[in-house]
Amino acid sequence: MGDGAMTTGIFPRRRASKGPSIWIAGGGSGGHVFPGLAVADELTGRGVAVGWVGGRGMERGLVERHGLPFLRRSARPLVGRGPLGKLRALATLAISALRTGWSVQRRGVRAVLGTGGYVSAPAVLGARLAGRPTLLLEPNAEPGVANVLLSRLATEALVASSAGAARLRCRVIEVGVPVRAGFFEIGPLPPAPPIRLLVLGGSQGAQHLNRVLPQALERLAAEAPDLRLSVVHQTGAAQAESARSAHRAVTLDDNRIAVEVVEFLHDMPAAMRAAHCILGRAGAITLAEICAAGRPSLLLPLHLAGGHQEANARRLERAGAACVLANEPALSIEDDARRMAAALRPLVEDLDRLHTMGDAARSLSRPDAAPTIADRVAFHAGLGGHA
Repeated sequence: MGDGAMTTGIFPRRRASKGPSIWIAGGGSGGHVFPGLAVADELTGRGVAVGWVGGRGMERGLVERHGLPFLRRSARPLVGRGPLGKLRALATLAISALRTGWSVQRRGVRAVLGTGGYVSAPAVLGARLAGRPTLLLEPNAEPGVANVLLSRLATEALVASSAGAARLRCRVIEVGVPVRAGFFEIGPLPPAPPIRLLVLGGSQGAQHLNRVLPQALERLAAEAPDLRLSVVHQTGAAQAESARSAHRAVTLDDNRIAVEVVEFLHDMPAAMRAAHCILGRAGAITLAEICAAGRPSLLLPLHLAGGHQEANARRLERAGAACVLANEPALSIEDDARRMAAALRPLVEDLDRLHTMGDAARSLSRPDAAPTIADRVAFHAGLGGHA
């Protein structure tokens, strides 16, 4: 039986009601949801009942669309808040953790996997109060604040890279980034023309990218009159209307370059299957999905402390799987559009190069990540798995 699976905790013992054996906790952004869904798929495929604990964010719709039961718990961010905000966050955490711990005990939950972010904290802390094993999933090279703090209580942390292991205060196992099986089932690039470009602004949108892209496409249309291009531009809900306005403001021949603006892509594997090339940021989750799909990319790493997106993108570039457009915040929209068009043109005009880059991307994928994480969770829950 897994470590800690039978620990009592602070709550009185009682007969457990029927429910999920494993809870996955997290939310607020796709980066805290999609890796957990990949693990959930692996566990449910083994016959393990899985539920999800989240907050008020996008996670509820995604999880319920995935067919998993959802339990909402209140949570507030702690980082970047003043003294009163921190006090409120801690009070909310204490109440939610106690409620969640009682639910863990009452429903017979055997282990909890937190996917990072403050939304995961009530479930991870509540599970420890109930004496259940808690595991942390950290897909980024630099662990988030929530996982760093929760690692002091966690049974084990499962990380994509050993780079941030020193900051975690529990046992750490490097497993890669879990990706849903549908990405690994994507075949070769589709026939062309037209070349299909998938633009990913992220689940929360990317305002600068959404402003630059229309002007870059206008330049590309003028400079490559024989090019046929189909663009799906995922903007995020908050940026959709402004992106549509920006696309309407430029001059394009719709018979040669067609643009579709969508707020959110619920079936990302299908979107990548239809694409020849992907343009987007260089977050760990996005890149893991791109590699699993075997798709070439033009990456625009977001400038963050530590330069982690830049490092992610350069790794793919060194392998011949991607081209990187480095962040230059001082550039005007017009200059950035000129730079983007110049980077896109040699890709969308060379199908053979796209095929070669896609093969290189697939060679970097980690199909074993989700099964390995499922093994660890099942082991600690006393449901099989491997030590």
